[in-house]
Amino acid sequence: MTIVIASLVEGSIAGVTRSSKAAFRQGAEAVEVRLDYFTKLTPRTLPQIRDACAGPTIATLRSSAEGGRSKVSAKAREAMLREIVSAGFHGVDLETGRDRALLRELGESKERPLTIASAHFTEPAPESVIESTLSQACMLGDVGKVAMTCENAPQAIMLANIGLKFAARGKRFVIIGMGDQGRLTRVCASKIGSSMIYACVDGKEAAPGQLDVATQKSMDGRHTVLGLVGHPVSHSVSKQMQEAALEGLGIAGAYVPLDFPPGTFDHRAVSALTAIGFHGLNVTIPHKGTAFEIATRKEQAASATGAVNTLLFRDSKIIGENTDVFGFSKLLEGKIHITKQSRVLVVGAGGASRAVAHVLRKLGAKFEVADIEPTRATGLAKSFGGRAIPVRNVNNSQEPYDLVVNCTPIGMKGVPGSSVKGNLFKRGSVLIDVVYNPEVTAAMRLARKRGARAYGGLEMLVQQGAQSFRLWTGREPDVGAMRTAARRALR
Repeated sequence: MTIVIASLVEGSIAGVTRSSKAAFRQGAEAVEVRLDYFTKLTPRTLPQIRDACAGPTIATLRSSAEGGRSKVSAKAREAMLREIVSAGFHGVDLETGRDRALLRELGESKERPLTIASAHFTEPAPESVIESTLSQACMLGDVGKVAMTCENAPQAIMLANIGLKFAARGKRFVIIGMGDQGRLTRVCASKIGSSMIYACVDGKEAAPGQLDVATQKSMDGRHTVLGLVGHPVSHSVSKQMQEAALEGLGIAGAYVPLDFPPGTFDHRAVSALTAIGFHGLNVTIPHKGTAFEIATRKEQAASATGAVNTLLFRDSKIIGENTDVFGFSKLLEGKIHITKQSRVLVVGAGGASRAVAHVLRKLGAKFEVADIEPTRATGLAKSFGGRAIPVRNVNNSQEPYDLVVNCTPIGMKGVPGSSVKGNLFKRGSVLIDVVYNPEVTAAMRLARKRGARAYGGLEMLVQQGAQSFRLWTGREPDVGAMRTAARRALR
């Protein structure tokens, strides 16, 4: 069982009283009082702080070197910690480096509070370092704790794997990834085997990435865990959209954006995610091809496109589907009538373009495809009955197109510019830009100046996301609520 502890970052006794009451009311089993937030901390105030808490309390005097606010000298720190130990708190958090001697001394004493031996890494560290540090922490305290800042999903998965290893040995430990990319260690804390997990009250985080108490309390191992695999993922609004769908159906769960740099998403990553409770994943640039290879069973649209944007984990099977096909079909619906005479251009030959090309072929369109990598364009055209053309031909084209579909990331937030030029459009042309963030891209503005109608990719995102949700849960989501959540997140 993983105990939910609310971290209280208050600098006054009144604040501790208020926050501790809120924490226990919201379901916390204990609170952690961050004593380093008090500007005037004396032995006389410790019993008052302890009594201000409405239940079991852990006292922490985090040093600035490990992310806290305490800057007292080593001698003053030891003196204050001894006062804290004897002040009647249920537990005390001590650092494996600065407080090692006190931890060893307390280990030999029977009359003492619970000891948490902790180490904090403000930058990512190698697996061997984290594992040895946690091993030492478990020997020094009743509970060993390691927290590390995570810059990407593989680092968080590394922490989770270490946790699974220590849980199998029967150790009492806490392992936490700090920051957005470490959040999976909080969402999946019970599956990883952490003895405790820390949450915040009223949005006041004691460490980056903390969930609020009520949300963390709902992450009990029976909840639905979903995620987005890609690089980058910081621009995505899928989290807000999918969590709106979960909430609308009363499903306890979380959707976690997972940044996997190129070459790091593989079978081992998927095995680790399933081991800690993930039910399914969306997959975006640049991993759709890899997801297709990982899937042990491909559904119809995935097989037809050779790309997977949705993975479902069921009965030891990894089921792959391409819901982009459904999403693009819904986005295209009613916007243009395509005939065999229509001039259609697909810009880009990545994972999204395969879904687009599949839909266009089913509609009978004879399309052209251009990509900065000619071999990719040739491969896509050959697979779906299109014609590959050099990018320079597109840039110099004197004849506009009826439909242009941008399947490149150019124009999305963080990737400025336009993948198309004005010469591709005429009055009555249609541009569909699968980019959804921002809602209006540079390419869309350019097309509209030439009299074309232009549509962004938000509706494709919503519709493919809703189809993914149906596959994961077997339930019908509120598509309108998903759309509203996505638009709100873009503002």
